[in-house]
Amino acid sequence: MKNIAILGLGNIAKRVAKGVLCSKKAYLYAVASRRLEQAKSFADKYGSQVFYGSYEEMLKDVNVDLVYICTPNTLHYEQIKLCLSYGKHVICEKPMVKNEEQVRELFALAREKGCFLMEAEKTMFTPLNKKIKEMISEGVIGKLHTIRAQYCSDGLDGLPDDHWVLGEEFGGCTYDIGVYPICVAHFYADSKMKEFQAETVKHPAYKCDFGMDADIFYKNGIYGCVRANWFYQAENKGNAVLVGDKGYFEIPAYWKGNKAYLHKDGVIEEIEVEMESDFEGEITHAIECIEKDLLESPVLSEEMSVEIIRVVEAVQKRKK
Repeated sequence: MKNIAILGLGNIAKRVAKGVLCSKKAYLYAVASRRLEQAKSFADKYGSQVFYGSYEEMLKDVNVDLVYICTPNTLHYEQIKLCLSYGKHVICEKPMVKNEEQVRELFALAREKGCFLMEAEKTMFTPLNKKIKEMISEGVIGKLHTIRAQYCSDGLDGLPDDHWVLGEEFGGCTYDIGVYPICVAHFYADSKMKEFQAETVKHPAYKCDFGMDADIFYKNGIYGCVRANWFYQAENKGNAVLVGDKGYFEIPAYWKGNKAYLHKDGVIEEIEVEMESDFEGEITHAIECIEKDLLESPVLSEEMSVEIIRVVEAVQKRKK
């Protein structure tokens, strides 16, 4: 059992807290906000043992084992460094940082400090995706050759124009939701990229991207076609199709769902798994890595985070 602290208490933190509470290996020990009253209210609601109105005050607490960072993207880089400077293990919400250079720097710092570091890409650890990947490895759909994944939602819905997610440097659709289809494609391909082509979707009134399309060719021969868009909302927001030479999987909500459909030999079979929280899997996995004295995840490693951010960076270059 590891004591978890949540740093930053926005909307995503509520789902993270549920994930911690659902994990048999995690204990919600601390929550921290820059506003003490918000921290107290959050602690009261989710049962955190202690709460702080200062991030550094929380990091000085020797009982904190692992920090889950839930703040805006603009703050991740400095906050990861801060947590590591206090010797804390870290999970940081996606995308972890802005570019490959920062990914490399922070993993090097984590190794220097003897701390575990992982990007929070919950998709890789949900019960459904783990089960489907196992079925693919057993040859259920034959040889996997094509992955199609998208995540599309209305990015302007209720957001003020000065919201950070619409900013030129750290904002944009790809940083916000594009990592979902990129991540699921990398997860199922289970291979480094050989080459890829990425295009950006623009909005005349904003400097950030409003979408991306990427064709990814993996070294093992698998082809990935990924898309993200803020101009429309797809069914379930995100969906994926995994095509093999003997059948295919259709996953209506790969990013947090618990149902998929196997199409094979003219028959459609429903695949359903139990899941209390879509965040529980990644939290439990991180703790299991720490228990084994690992400094990075064998599933979501430094190299995997680099492969994800490389596609994101390519989109950013295309918007200029």
